[in-house]
Amino acid sequence: MLMNAGDGITTHPAAASTKIIHREPSMRKQLIAAVLISSASMALWAATPATKGARVGEWTMDYDAAKTLAKDKNLPILINFTGSDWCGWCKLMDRQVFSKPEWKAYAKDNLVLVFIDFPQDKTLVPMHLVSRNDALARQFGVRGFPTYFLLGADGTRRLGQLGASHEATPASFIADIRKLLSVEEASRMPEPAP
Repeated sequence: MLMNAGDGITTHPAAASTKIIHREPSMRKQLIAAVLISSASMALWAATPATKGARVGEWTMDYDAAKTLAKDKNLPILINFTGSDWCGWCKLMDRQVFSKPEWKAYAKDNLVLVFIDFPQDKTLVPMHLVSRNDALARQFGVRGFPTYFLLGADGTRRLGQLGASHEATPASFIADIRKLLSVEEASRMPEPAP
């Protein structure tokens, strides 16, 4: 049986003469652990895509709301076809690109983000979106994860397709998006007069 003298130190009665001491975790350490756990939980919660509605620069599963927002704001749409809880490449891109402040700063002013998920944990996607996700994957010809499509503000014009890379950074992924957007912009310019 352990005895606690009320000072945070617990001793075994038989060991009192040999001074075997077990120090209880301090309140400060417990508080730090609680803060870290709640911070991690908040980060996961904040990264969870919306299931209804859309906001510029924030992931949503609501494809229709994203198309409406993109048209209203005249912004391109980035669609992320992912297997969020099992796909190694998807997790790599989330960790190396999408979770970084540089990406978030760019996306909040420049993109409507759509998250089309095919997880093993079926509770991650609302049931009413499962068949819609399957239809979108067929429509876009998705053959693997992750696959990223950049669409024009009209929500129908495909500007290009992007993939994952071990070397991907927010800067490199943003540069790839900007290349696709510049090609689109150039293609909409009128031909010079002869």
